[in-house]
Amino acid sequence: MTSGWDFLAAYSNPVPADVAGALDALGVEVRREVSRSGSAEYLARCPAHLVRTGRTDRHPSFWVNSVNGAFVCFSCGYSGPFVVLVADVLGVEREEAVRWIARRGVYRTTATDEAPPPVPEPAVTEAYLALFDPPPEHALAERRLTVEAAAEYGVLWDLRTDRWILPIREPDGRLIGWQEKGEGHFRNCPDRVRKSLTLFGPLGAETILLVESPLDAVRIAALGVPGAVAAFGAHVSEAQMQLIRRSPCRRLILALDNDTAGNGARDRLYEAWRPRGLPIAYYDYAGADGKDPGDSTDEQILRGIARAYRPWRR
Repeated sequence: MTSGWDFLAAYSNPVPADVAGALDALGVEVRREVSRSGSAEYLARCPAHLVRTGRTDRHPSFWVNSVNGAFVCFSCGYSGPFVVLVADVLGVEREEAVRWIARRGVYRTTATDEAPPPVPEPAVTEAYLALFDPPPEHALAERRLTVEAAAEYGVLWDLRTDRWILPIREPDGRLIGWQEKGEGHFRNCPDRVRKSLTLFGPLGAETILLVESPLDAVRIAALGVPGAVAAFGAHVSEAQMQLIRRSPCRRLILALDNDTAGNGARDRLYEAWRPRGLPIAYYDYAGADGKDPGDSTDEQILRGIARAYRPWRR
C-alpha cells in the first residue's frame, strides 16, 4: 500500500515556506538578494560547481527564486526544482528530500502530472552585471577596441572564463540579458532572451551603420565613427528595422557580414525598406581583408564607410 509520503514524494515538487532559511540550513550561503514585485532572487555559490566543473564557484552565478524554489547556475548549467537541490546537497533520495522540506513548512507543491515547472530564468537586473569587470587591456588590443568605446557600449569581461560580456537591453535601456563570447564559445543568457526586439548600441546618430556582431559595432566606434549598431546576427527583424526608422537616422549603411547569409539579408532589407522611404546604402567591402568590419584594418573600415554605395549604381 502506498503511503502519503510516497505519494507526495512521487507527485510533487514542494517548496519551503522560507526559501532563504532553507538555503542557509543546507549550507548554501546567500550572497545577494534582488527583490522584485512579489518575489526575490537569491544569489549564492553553486553547490554543484565543483562536481560539474572540477573547480569551486569563485564568481557566483547561482540563483534561486523565492516563490517557486527553482534554481539555475548560469555558469555550469545546474538547474531544477528545489527538491532536487535538497536531494543533491544532502545526498539523499527524493522521498527524504521531500520530508526534509515538509519539516520546514511547505509553501506549496506542484504536481508532476501537470505541466512541469520551467527551468527558471530569473528576471535579469543590473545586479547580474556586477559579477563582471571592464575588459582587460590585452583583450581590447587583440580586437583593436578602445576603453572609451567599450564603456560607451557597456561591454564587460568575465575574468573567470576570459569571455566578452555583451549586454542586451530593451530600447528603453532595461537590461534583459547578455551574450557571452569567447574562443570557440557563444551563449545567450538567458537562453531565450528576445534579442530580435532590440539592437546593440545607441540610436542617436543621423547615419546608422548596421552590423551583425556587437563587437563589430564597438570596433567601428573605436575609430571615432558614431552610429554603429548590431542586430545580434544576420537576421534583422521587422522590430529592429522599425527602431531604426523611428530614430533620427537619415541614412542607413548596411555593413552585414560579406558572406552568403549577410549578403542575402542585406539585399532583402534594401528591397523591403528602400520603397518605404528609408535611405539605404551598402558598405563597400572592396579590398577588405575580412568578411566583417571586425576583421578589417582601420583604413579598410573607414574606406568601406566613405565609399558606401546604392546598389543600383553598381
